Amino acid sequence: MSLSRPAIALFAALLFIAGCTAVRPLDEDAVTRIESPRLDKADAALAMGDVTSSLTLLRMAARDAPEPAATGLKLEAALLALTMDDPQPARQLTDSRWARAGARNAAISTLIEARLAIRQDRANRVRAETLTEVTQAMPRRLRPYQTQTLAQLAAQMGDWQRALTYRLELADFDPPTDLARHNEAELWEGLMRAPLLAVQSAAKAAPEGIRKAWLQLATQVRQAALSASKTEDALQAWRLSHPQHPASQLLETRISAIQRAETAPPRSVAALLPLSGELAPAGQAIRRGLLAAHYAATNQRSRPTLNIIDVGPDGLPAPAAYQQAVAEGAQQVIGPLSKSAIRDLASSTPLSVPVLALNRASDIQNTPKLRQFGLAPEDDARAAAALARQLGYERMTVIASADDWGQRVTDAFSEAFTEQTGEIIELSTFADQQEDMSLPIRTLFQLDASEERHVRMQSVTGARLQFEDRRRQDMDGVFMAAFEPAARLIAPQIRFQRGIGLPVVATSQAYPQTASDQANKDMEAVMITRMPWLLDQDTNRFAERVRAELSAADTDQRAGQLVALGLDSYQLLGRLSILNQEPTVQFEGATGALRVDDEGRVRRHLLPTRVDSSGLRLIRMPALNGQPPYLP
Repeated sequence: MSLSRPAIALFAALLFIAGCTAVRPLDEDAVTRIESPRLDKADAALAMGDVTSSLTLLRMAARDAPEPAATGLKLEAALLALTMDDPQPARQLTDSRWARAGARNAAISTLIEARLAIRQDRANRVRAETLTEVTQAMPRRLRPYQTQTLAQLAAQMGDWQRALTYRLELADFDPPTDLARHNEAELWEGLMRAPLLAVQSAAKAAPEGIRKAWLQLATQVRQAALSASKTEDALQAWRLSHPQHPASQLLETRISAIQRAETAPPRSVAALLPLSGELAPAGQAIRRGLLAAHYAATNQRSRPTLNIIDVGPDGLPAPAAYQQAVAEGAQQVIGPLSKSAIRDLASSTPLSVPVLALNRASDIQNTPKLRQFGLAPEDDARAAAALARQLGYERMTVIASADDWGQRVTDAFSEAFTEQTGEIIELSTFADQQEDMSLPIRTLFQLDASEERHVRMQSVTGARLQFEDRRRQDMDGVFMAAFEPAARLIAPQIRFQRGIGLPVVATSQAYPQTASDQANKDMEAVMITRMPWLLDQDTNRFAERVRAELSAADTDQRAGQLVALGLDSYQLLGRLSILNQEPTVQFEGATGALRVDDEGRVRRHLLPTRVDSSGLRLIRMPALNGQPPYLP
């Protein structure tokens, strides 16, 4: 019995050694010495982009190979299957006995595990350094896939510049055709997702070469994304500048196709408008703009069906109208118009179909399905502040109506002006229906203080002194927050109260939608921020066709700003998603240059004008080569 124990122990030790010998890793040379014509054919198939044949040949070669080389070949095949969206073989093999037997197998397993994690959006579990460290042991035919995985990892971690670097490295491998197409598509997708300002900055900083050209192409295409013709022009100009660039013609074709698809309007649109009640005139004007735009569309096949639902007193409540529109197949909803209706809609029902509301309510929570677009006077005020700063004014006074509207406009102007390092040095208000504007203007100009000084001087000296009151001299101009009737009283009083030559800036509400000789006389030299539509400055051919449609339909009605709101709500149908993605891109619409801010509101940028004897004239800015800029 005692003799058998050493024998058993020796036998166990021999078994252990044999077992260790069986799993001893093979080095790279041992694996590459495997001779099989199938491996050469697998390489050839992969080079031609035939991934299916390549993985089949690898599996066949594995049948004739010893372990752990056989598992290594199966892992290669599993990786290729994974690139074809079949993860099952990869999951099974990475848990197998031979998955990490040898540096080669361990490298392939590391690559597979990284790709599986990326598929599950768990890139944070993968260390790029680990994936890079196995490069020397990675089969040469898999190194392009390793680089692709590093690019995908960087992209998922939000590092678009590093992802671009890996994509360009992968292109230098001269990868298989299928992988090259995927790489180009993913490279372009990454450039489309990156912040546009960051792409622009990177393009300026990059040295001349392929990378810089890619960045320039992305910048130019994204800036032109709202217009098919501008996109085509951008592509042609870029290709002329970079005739040898490796970007494929297929990609350029895809860019144009994607742009057309993204700007195409939805097939069915519903408009929730007040066509009855006190808001009916406004609803009818917006409806006119919508219908004129609808019939002005030249491509009838892409023209959506338009369902207009009354949400006035004689119609449906906004939530019920929305539910009806969705049930009838609407893919986009325009409206409602009143703030109360917008609040009811936002609070009463989950929005399954996107809504472009035609007003702004600050107390509504921003959601991806709700965008607010209205003719907010705050936009005019911000544009007036930008105009004042561009003209070099640093210290402004404000005269405003003493109501909620005047407070909102004053606050918007003051905030925008001070953000641009300007200073508001005085505020004076006037009451509703006030006709004598001399007192608030004298207060603004501190003329009464000048008269008080005169009285004191006479009292001290006892002499009768000649006196002419003088306004304060520390102001560069006046901002006027007033509607037209009050504005036409204020402007002449400013001149009368020692303000001749003093710049006056106002919002669009200070001037009538239709010019008149008397308004021009009263408001002469006042600078007004204005939407292009009211200046007859059509920003595109489509707006020209809409104006022609309106003229032909009802020549007796003035196509005012609410008509322009209807027109732009139609023009935004195919462009809103792009504006959501590109906060720095603007669409030049009838109501202004439009963009979407971080709070889901459509902001309008307006044009600067000055009143003269014949009406409003655009202000040409010398600093911008005489072009009238859109003002934020």
